[in-house]
Amino acid sequence: MLKFEKLQGTGNDFIILNGIENKLPNYNELAKKVCSRNFGIGADGMMVVEKSKIADIKMLFYNADGTQAPMCGNGIRCFSKYIYENEIVKDQSFTVETLGGIMKPQVVIEDNKIKSVKVNLGNPVFSSKDIPIDTSDEIFIDKKIKVGEKTLNISGLVIGTIHTVIFVDDFDDIKIEQLGRAVENNKLFPLKTNVNFVKIVDKKNIEVTTWERGVGITLACGTGAAASAVVSSILHDTEETLNVHVEGGKLIIEQIDGTIYMTGPAEKICEGAYYLQN
Repeated sequence: MLKFEKLQGTGNDFIILNGIENKLPNYNELAKKVCSRNFGIGADGMMVVEKSKIADIKMLFYNADGTQAPMCGNGIRCFSKYIYENEIVKDQSFTVETLGGIMKPQVVIEDNKIKSVKVNLGNPVFSSKDIPIDTSDEIFIDKKIKVGEKTLNISGLVIGTIHTVIFVDDFDDIKIEQLGRAVENNKLFPLKTNVNFVKIVDKKNIEVTTWERGVGITLACGTGAAASAVVSSILHDTEETLNVHVEGGKLIIEQIDGTIYMTGPAEKICEGAYYLQN
């Protein structure tokens, strides 16, 4: 029996387990089981709390298909709420070790409750070699690729994890599931990629729908929102503080001296015990 909490951030939902207090089985297989919406608890991903030697705490993140991902923007907000409310960390600002680097969340308290979580996501990585993208181009911004019958202009970068950004005039004019899957699995991306479809509303607002690697279409993707905001400012001169509207709500992305900050909600849905099946 495993104690768990389920949280959501702008509709992206997660199972969080305490790996410090509990000895857990194979994380990859466990993630597939608990994230199943028919045979498990149901979630977009699973996170495990572990001790860290280089930060205040460590976060391990797994997609619903059991694959491990470096980081998750909506996930780290939920993770931050969990560890603060369970007194695993004491301060409102702390550091979290992830495979995507050291993240620096801050819980925002109003009326003795967590109103939102602001996360320092660090600096975006544009180097094709480091992303990685299989190309001779040093950076991959606004480059044309052929996907089936379509030619798409895409941009690649890393903010916590790998993302591509594609601008659209109208979401109704494209088949997001078909294109998302095709770009995710394109040979350009040896580690696959998350795919963000972005509509510019005005200089202060964009709309984003994300096809997440290993998951599919989700209600929101925090690092995807951040990646979309960064590329929007490069190619469409949007403001450095941008409202990113996703199906699950709104995220605020700020760019300050090259560093990316994300602010958004994190809410607890339920807690309980999961019974492991052989």
